Amino acid sequence: MDIMKTIQVFGILLVTLTMLNCGKPPDQKAYEEVITTMSLSKAKDFFSKYPQSKYADKLVKDITGWCDQEGTKGCYEMVLETIPKDHPKRSELADFYKKRFNMSEKNNQSNGKDER
Repeated sequence: MDIMKTIQVFGILLVTLTMLNCGKPPDQKAYEEVITTMSLSKAKDFFSKYPQSKYADKLVKDITGWCDQEGTKGCYEMVLETIPKDHPKRSELADFYKKRFNMSEKNNQSNGKDER
C-alpha cells in the first residue's frame, strides 16, 4: 500500500511541475535558461529568436551586470558581440567600454605596461 501512495504523490508532483512550466511563454523560459546558465551563446540565441521580447532589456541589463562584477575587458567585448547592434543599450555600453579601456590602455602604455 505504501508503494501506491508513493506513486500517487509522485504523479501529483509531476503534474504540478508540468503545469507550472506550461504556463510560461517561450521567451520567458529562454530568458530564465540564459540567466541560470550565464551563457552568452544562449543569450545570443535568445536575441535572434526573440528580437521583440519583453525580456530583451532585462537580459541586456543582466549580462552587462556580469561584466560590471567581473570588470574585465574581455567580458565587455564578448557582451558587445552578443547584444544586437540595434539595441539602444549597445551604443551606451560601447561608449562606456571605449572610455574605460582606451583610457586604461593609454595609462598602461605610458607606464610601459600593456594590459593585454
